[in-house]
Amino acid sequence: MKYKFYIMLIIGITCFLPTIYTQNESYTTEIINGKEYYRYKVQASEGLYAISRKFGVSQSEINNINPQIHDGLKAGQTILIPKTTASHSAAPSVKKIADNTEYVTHTVERRQTLFAISRKYNVTQDEIIQANPQIKERGLQPGDVIRIPVNKTTPKTAEVQTPVKTETDGNQAPVKKEEIKTMQTVKPAEKVLHIGSEGSYITHVVEPKETFYSISKKYNVTVQEIKDLNPESGDVLKTGMTLKIPFKSGSETSSKTTAPETSVPEPKTTSTTTTTTQTTVIQQPKQTLSKGTYKIAFLLPFMLSGNQNDPTVEKFVEFYMGSLLAINNAKNGDMNYEIFTYDIEKTETMVYEVINKPEMQEMDLIIGPAYTTQTAVLADFAKRHKINTVIPFSSKISYIDSNPYIFQFNPDQELQNEFTLNLLKNRFEGANLLFVETGNLKMSDDGLDFFNFLMKKLDKQKVEYKKISGSDADNIQNYLFTDKYNLIIFDTEDEKSVQTYLNKLYDLHTKYNLGVLGQYAWRNTKSKKPHMFYISPFAGNKTATDFYEQEYQKYYGKMRSGTNPRFDLLGYDLTTFFLSTMKNDGFTFNRTTPSLTFDNGVQSDLHFVKTGKNGGYVNQKLYLIEDEAKQK
Repeated sequence: MKYKFYIMLIIGITCFLPTIYTQNESYTTEIINGKEYYRYKVQASEGLYAISRKFGVSQSEINNINPQIHDGLKAGQTILIPKTTASHSAAPSVKKIADNTEYVTHTVERRQTLFAISRKYNVTQDEIIQANPQIKERGLQPGDVIRIPVNKTTPKTAEVQTPVKTETDGNQAPVKKEEIKTMQTVKPAEKVLHIGSEGSYITHVVEPKETFYSISKKYNVTVQEIKDLNPESGDVLKTGMTLKIPFKSGSETSSKTTAPETSVPEPKTTSTTTTTTQTTVIQQPKQTLSKGTYKIAFLLPFMLSGNQNDPTVEKFVEFYMGSLLAINNAKNGDMNYEIFTYDIEKTETMVYEVINKPEMQEMDLIIGPAYTTQTAVLADFAKRHKINTVIPFSSKISYIDSNPYIFQFNPDQELQNEFTLNLLKNRFEGANLLFVETGNLKMSDDGLDFFNFLMKKLDKQKVEYKKISGSDADNIQNYLFTDKYNLIIFDTEDEKSVQTYLNKLYDLHTKYNLGVLGQYAWRNTKSKKPHMFYISPFAGNKTATDFYEQEYQKYYGKMRSGTNPRFDLLGYDLTTFFLSTMKNDGFTFNRTTPSLTFDNGVQSDLHFVKTGKNGGYVNQKLYLIEDEAKQK
């Protein structure tokens, strides 16, 4: 009968270290085909990711030698672990180098930077280089095992925000035993994000010796902005006083008129909407359900302890706003939802902090995280605890082929490659295809693979195209045909690198029938462009329904962003789909269903396809978007 919201925004960063042993553990070994392996017994609640870190080997190495674990690990199960130079002591024990500095070993992952590793272990980049002088000469390589000095000053636990739960009449709701335990054992950092049409702010509890000036610097706001939001505070702060701090997420518009409320409004029993509060009750005819109450966790980077002007925060706040509207508009009969929200910033550390909270094991659905570096940790947790998890943004999720609890919205590069190839063979059959090598190779590995993939496939299928260099492209009109459609593809994701060519093609577009296959991010830049094509899981300029716009403005006020895609609509579409799935079958589908389709999206329809018998789901719905030539 009720939607309960636990706004639990985790504040503070601690350093997660692999398990540190005071002495080496001994494991029996076995030699197979001349290679030595440890025999290791899986511990309760232990996942493949944790074991791989423990022994300093990759998950794929463990998977390859233990085919019986492809359906998941079981406590007490004995598996083989490849014995490497990184695991010769059986576990990444604390060791001492010549100067008695203690260190642990770390296996470098693909695309992992020195900065990311330093943040992960709470040490400086210089300290890592000093312990690994070879880095200076050859840099970091995937699979490298390096030594990380142990930072003994790193705190063991993070400060967390205790749950905030208010009923519709403003009274404090009962607190669960698990929450009481959390409040007793962990020091609360009194910061909570509030978002609403009346303003966007963070609550801050004044600590001893804090002043308006010191607090303003902490949150990158002015003293006057704090005083304006807290007229009752006077000129003197008292320890324990709660202040409202303006929340700035990078938007150019004022947060007082553009931000949403973290809570969802409670509707009357005869309607689906009324005034804003932190608990929502929706009464509908009783239905047969597999469960009466579902717990949903949002893990998103609101950056409450970081840079409040981080421009990336805006889209995650918008995504969350749309998700809350979907929850409010759900008509799920007698179902209850308990919503937990966590600020996990941009680090793996914060994900570890969250998944170690007792209530996380009780979740029925997790939405997040945002960054690829965080997904491995959460995906492993989801598999161990059998929790369906939606990854809204990342297109790279490790071992999704063996994790049936993961739902990846953003199609991976392979799907996009095949989609594009089919377009070139069908929609653009007979066109004059021009691949332009600008020399400005500001493109991800996947982007370069995409550029080269298309040419290799076209070669194999004997489809004619031309590859021209950047210098030749200065006279690109020499390669254009008047009796064919001309499609141009550049070798860079950086629009600035091709803007000169785009200007020239715009000037030529009235003489030649031409278009450019560009990057979706280019759509939102105001610059001169010819006819443009984009491939995306978002349906172009499709706007929200009148109903959605009315609901949005009712609770959030003025629209925050006019960019495409609209991330509030992404949150709305994904959440609506999974709420409807909860209603229909209580998530029993992932055992037998090969695909799931949602055709009622506002901005995106969904077509999740299972990656294999024991795999998760990847959305394969892609659109070809066309934008007419424009001056600016």
